[in-house]
Amino acid sequence: MKRSIQEWRSSKDYLPDFLKDFHDQKDFFKAMHSMIKVEEHEYAKDISWVVGHCYVIDIFLWFLSRFGYKIQKSTAQVNFEDLDAAIELCMEIRYKQFAMFSEQEREKNGNEVGPAEQGQ
Repeated sequence: MKRSIQEWRSSKDYLPDFLKDFHDQKDFFKAMHSMIKVEEHEYAKDISWVVGHCYVIDIFLWFLSRFGYKIQKSTAQVNFEDLDAAIELCMEIRYKQFAMFSEQEREKNGNEVGPAEQGQ
């Protein structure tokens, strides 16, 4: 028995595995945004990773799924880059930048501990 379009869309089968989880989607779009340097792109410079994320997942791919389309990795015999490794590297860089910023703020404020670090 065939599934309805609604069931198929609800299952997120039109998305590749790495985009089925909301948190993984966020990591992907943050990584893509930083790797492409969107702010340097003439037509896309004003688009945040959040807006891009919402448009691509919630509008573009959702719309295509209505007609039976989905994204999948190419089977071409090409040495593609490792997407998981690229996302992981971008996350590491972002965490290190945040840690450096936090340390600078601590030094600037006389090593005061903020509410989040006090467990409040």
